[in-house]
Amino acid sequence: MLQQRARRRRLPAIHVFLFHHSSLIIHHSKHLILHLWIYSVNLLEKGTRVAWLLIYMLVFVAALGFSTVMCAVARALGVRFGLLDRPSGRKAHARPVALTGGWGFVPAFVILVIFGLLAAGPIAGMLPASLDQLAHYMRNIAGVRGEALAVLSGVALMFVTGLIDDLHPLGPRRKLLVQIVATFPLLAAGICIHGFLPTPIGWILTAMWIVLLTNSFNLLDNMDGLSASVALVICVVLALAAAAGGERWLPALFLAFGGCLGGFLLFNFHPASMFMGDSGSLSIGYLMGVFSIMITYYVPGDKSALPVLMPLAIMGVPLFDTLSVIYIRRRLGKPIMVGDRNHFSHRLLAIGFGVRQTAIAIALLTGATGLLALPLRLLEIKWALLHLFGLVLLFTVIVMLEVAGRRARESRNGTD
Repeated sequence: MLQQRARRRRLPAIHVFLFHHSSLIIHHSKHLILHLWIYSVNLLEKGTRVAWLLIYMLVFVAALGFSTVMCAVARALGVRFGLLDRPSGRKAHARPVALTGGWGFVPAFVILVIFGLLAAGPIAGMLPASLDQLAHYMRNIAGVRGEALAVLSGVALMFVTGLIDDLHPLGPRRKLLVQIVATFPLLAAGICIHGFLPTPIGWILTAMWIVLLTNSFNLLDNMDGLSASVALVICVVLALAAAAGGERWLPALFLAFGGCLGGFLLFNFHPASMFMGDSGSLSIGYLMGVFSIMITYYVPGDKSALPVLMPLAIMGVPLFDTLSVIYIRRRLGKPIMVGDRNHFSHRLLAIGFGVRQTAIAIALLTGATGLLALPLRLLEIKWALLHLFGLVLLFTVIVMLEVAGRRARESRNGTD
């Protein structure tokens, strides 16, 4: 009996290795980061843009390593204190799983950002004259501390709200209220949707957008590795969009969070040994909403104003899941806020996909919609409209495949 219990509690080999070899991971990560940094410095001295790519790689690798260690600790804490998601009802996992993933990657991201804010100035002062370009950008980080702290304040509020909800469910109305309050620091710091609209309208749209995405990613967290992998892909796409717009540090910010999500995915990909909980899913959705409005998509003189629709295309998959599941629940007469197995991921499972296949397929679809959105800045209005129409056709085909799969399944059940 004791041996059977031990086998049931045994972790996958990769997770055991990560937990017991954290110091080894940190040691080798430091060496890799050091080599990337030295190579980047040499390229910066030559004035090449490749240096920025290597800096972004350095940020991603550092975040990945740090988050991996933090998530290993978070999982151990979840098991130690019994903070577990136990099998019941519509849940697919067969054994209790730690619910503390958010405790790992969210604090990891916050710590990395605070470290960057505090260390940028001193590091810039130590750089040689040949690295004036990098020193200039690092000194400029001090000018965005207010915006960075506003983002961290909001995500900290969402993290604490999710943590409380994991322990004692708060209910949808309370969570909605907190989500709205979490937008206040952003508005105070000037982080909001501008466009061609009056400021009060921009504030309202900002709150609605962030609340929508916060709940979309909360709903998307219904399968191993799904929400985190979709968010990771979006972080990469947003980093590309920001870099194409001439930004230097926004891509680093987005990739830092992407790296933190990558560290968590080592524990969350099927079969998961740790879930993110609401502390993780609410934080992810909030940051996706914030990141997507921090980029300037349109400037006067662009070939069309359609690039303002890029966030909708980049976030197309989470929004498609949210809107489709709301439609299905209303059609079936079910409460919108009560969970079920009608999500996009569940519908792919029903037509024959495996769990890993589903997570990968939805992540790839997210990458496809995001990459198709990036050229909108470069296209004249007629070609930009064709791009957007192509995205609509893509989702139309997905719906047709789902309907055909459902009918085939119903037909088989009827003949049985």
